[in-house]
Amino acid sequence: MKEMETTMPYKVTCHFGAVTIEMARAIRKLTQCNCSLCRRYGALWAYQQRKAITVHATKNASQVYVWGKNELEFFHCARCGCVTHYHHSKKREDGSDMSAVNMRNIEDPAKISHLPIRLLDGACTWKKLYESVQPNLLSAPSAKPN
Repeated sequence: MKEMETTMPYKVTCHFGAVTIEMARAIRKLTQCNCSLCRRYGALWAYQQRKAITVHATKNASQVYVWGKNELEFFHCARCGCVTHYHHSKKREDGSDMSAVNMRNIEDPAKISHLPIRLLDGACTWKKLYESVQPNLLSAPSAKPN
């Protein structure tokens, strides 16, 4: 738990910089889903209560794609196209409903490199297929000395 505490808060931005998300709560794991939408997005999700994330966006910066019988709202930058997060369409007044933030957009990948990534079979069974830590997933390989 100590390692997670030293890596907070998390800042996620689209490539253009028009959409920024701040997350103050610890992330314990990431999820990669193979459903028809998530595999196309290539997203790596971190789940938190909606009230625990803060989205900053310039005017008209975000566009939304509603999917799954109008159940999920996926947000992406209108300028660069990066998928930033999603919410459920039906929101609780107290903000306790879950949201997901695409951590592939994190400013400092080292902050999440130690986290386990679970592969979720969203394409068929909705069960976890496996979970493992992949520390080099979001960073370039180290340069080898000559």
